[in-house]
Amino acid sequence: MELVFLLILLALSVTASCETFDYVIAGAGTCGLLLANRLSENPNVRVAVIEPGDDVRNNPNVTDVGGFGSALNTEIDWQYTTIPQLGGGNKSISFHAGKAIGGTSTINGMTYIRGDRAEFDAWESLGNEGWNWDALYPYFKQVENFSPPTAAQQAAGATFISEDHGDSGKLKTGFPFRLFNGTFHESAQQAWENLGYPLNLDVNSGDTRGFDIWPQTVDRDANVREDAARAYYYPVEQRSNLKIIKGTVTKLTWANSSIGSTLLADGIEYRSPDGQTLTVNAAIEVLLSAGSLRTPLILERSGVGNPNILKKNGIETKIELFGVGEHLQEQPNTSLQYSSKINVTGTAPYATFVTAQDIFGDQTSVVAAATDSKLSEWAQKVSGINNGAINASQLENIFRIQHDLIFKRNITVAETLTSASANVLYSAFWLLLPFSRGSVHLKSTEDIDDPAIDPEYFLIDFDLTVQTAIGRLSQELWYTAPVNDLVISNLAPGDATLPRNATDDQWAAFIASTLIPNHHPIGSASMMPRELGGVVDPELKVYGTSNVRVVDASVLPMQVSGHLTATLYAVAERAAEFIKNS
Repeated sequence: MELVFLLILLALSVTASCETFDYVIAGAGTCGLLLANRLSENPNVRVAVIEPGDDVRNNPNVTDVGGFGSALNTEIDWQYTTIPQLGGGNKSISFHAGKAIGGTSTINGMTYIRGDRAEFDAWESLGNEGWNWDALYPYFKQVENFSPPTAAQQAAGATFISEDHGDSGKLKTGFPFRLFNGTFHESAQQAWENLGYPLNLDVNSGDTRGFDIWPQTVDRDANVREDAARAYYYPVEQRSNLKIIKGTVTKLTWANSSIGSTLLADGIEYRSPDGQTLTVNAAIEVLLSAGSLRTPLILERSGVGNPNILKKNGIETKIELFGVGEHLQEQPNTSLQYSSKINVTGTAPYATFVTAQDIFGDQTSVVAAATDSKLSEWAQKVSGINNGAINASQLENIFRIQHDLIFKRNITVAETLTSASANVLYSAFWLLLPFSRGSVHLKSTEDIDDPAIDPEYFLIDFDLTVQTAIGRLSQELWYTAPVNDLVISNLAPGDATLPRNATDDQWAAFIASTLIPNHHPIGSASMMPRELGGVVDPELKVYGTSNVRVVDASVLPMQVSGHLTATLYAVAERAAEFIKNS
């Protein structure tokens, strides 16, 4: 009887085998659903998407155009936590990510901003041939179905340049009907102009500097959020060759054979909702679109990564890739609040982007020289934090390209949002291109849902300098005519904590005690040469594999002066083309 019982347990523990598809995609998020849509256009190609989240098309926390924040800390949010952050008062910080069909596009702020032209050109400078603004620009337009603002929306401040937008893509973008049409827009725009930041007619032109009202991923006429599922899955969910399988991807499965010196993946292992370990087989390719915080964990569980980390977790190394989980770049978000004389009942999505020249003024050349002299030191500091996984000389090469962007190409380095709701005015601000680099890795092989997320906020002191500078500028706005006429008092943090003449130490203490993630994590499976710590090549294929690609924010090698959604859709569109043509 005991032998029979043991045999039953053994049988239950064996991974069950499931169907075979041509393409298997890990994650039904922003990129994964675009890939699924494009690849399943051919009825002879079978596509499976593995996703642990639910269908949220009727969830008001998702669909409500004015409901940003209501889905956070609910069942459709992974509700991660960082490890304690020295730059954040040594606290662990909540980190949100979407757990739904549609991924983080179901819970984000719906902002549609691409970034600065030179930032995309820098991808090519990092060794990614063919990745630059001109190459990606057609894909930005190809995905987009932009609704030009109505006369009423233009009266409320919405502007655009038609040639910078697409009008026949699957993703609806535009301005919501609830765009606030009172005096706040005129006051905010004029105040920013008085500070030297003119109106930017279209923030998606490749030049973000100035004041703008940004477009959103919104179906304006239906008055609902346009998430990835609404754009790319729901319209085609009846395709017989496309299937979403509910489950959590845990690792790749490898074929016994290889192609030359590269490994061949033959499927994915996943955990079903009832706890079973199952597999789904891939005849052509496996595509990882689980996001910056999960894709590295899947690779590590599959034996792809830093051998030292894999060994610590009892995982056999299949492919030695030290960059897996490294190069994590995330932006720290801080905010100010003021009580208002007016009551704002609509949406006020105003952003101002600034350059290093803007915030450092006639000291810019001095700051440029001082920071240039520290690049080697910063690289050594980051390399030390990751125990030499990425060596200092490699990091210094990357930092020099980033430094040139900031001080020679004059890209925007910080963003501040100016907004209002009811009787509260507020600014939320962040540096855009941190030099600090963090990581995300497995804590254990037993729980892939609890990653060790370490953004390393303000590891590099220059990041705090920029965050403080954009904070001071944001604060100064509320003392600038004519918007200052709307202000009653400083609600948070209050004048006692952060007076107008606050010292650097006061700003540092305020930032450390209040910062939250901007939820723009990138780089943890970077598209860069292997010798720089890259994980994927310019066609997004994982080094050392013949048929595994990563298509999500983890491949972006450097931050952009925008919000990730726009860039991710364009990258995924281009990736779909690579895959179809391979």
